[in-house]
Amino acid sequence: MPKRWFITGASSGLGLDMTRQLLAKGHKVVATTRRSDALAQLTQDYRERLDVVRLDLVEPESITSAVGSAFQRHGRIDVVVSNAGYGLFGAAEELTNAEIDRQIATNLTGSIHLIRAALPLLRRQGGGRIVQVSSEGGQIAYPGSLSRDQVGHRRLRRIRRTGSGSLRHRLHYRRAGTDRHEFRSQSRPRETDGCLR
Repeated sequence: MPKRWFITGASSGLGLDMTRQLLAKGHKVVATTRRSDALAQLTQDYRERLDVVRLDLVEPESITSAVGSAFQRHGRIDVVVSNAGYGLFGAAEELTNAEIDRQIATNLTGSIHLIRAALPLLRRQGGGRIVQVSSEGGQIAYPGSLSRDQVGHRRLRRIRRTGSGSLRHRLHYRRAGTDRHEFRSQSRPRETDGCLR
């Protein structure tokens, strides 16, 4: 039976692959991106089942608005996928405060705000699923990579397991490597232009 999915970071990498496959299988997708034109071709191909929404994970009000409007427009969202993120590689002492803050805001606190926005709506509809996509950086430290946010995802998962009360939903945690998608190639040695996917 087709489901309604809400996916962050849907304009590239794993999020884009997921969006394509779900649409091809007949599901409906609310695909979030910072650049609305990034999914123009998919929008043409799947006009009836693809809803592209602007969302920037460093702006909590953007998250609340995007999630709330998606539930309102579609009546129900079955699966919320917290997927957006990017890698920041470089020696810790060479990274700027702004680079570190923006990455953690995107990769960790953005996920927290997304879950906080979605949980009351999932509770109201009687259940659903949350999928948290992380990276192997939470388990394996690579030289020159900042992985604190990935460790934070692991802690967040444990908190959610014990703190979601009687809500009938499932929490899934998926750790992606770098081999089969574009994460490493799209990650930056340094964030120089402020542009994230």
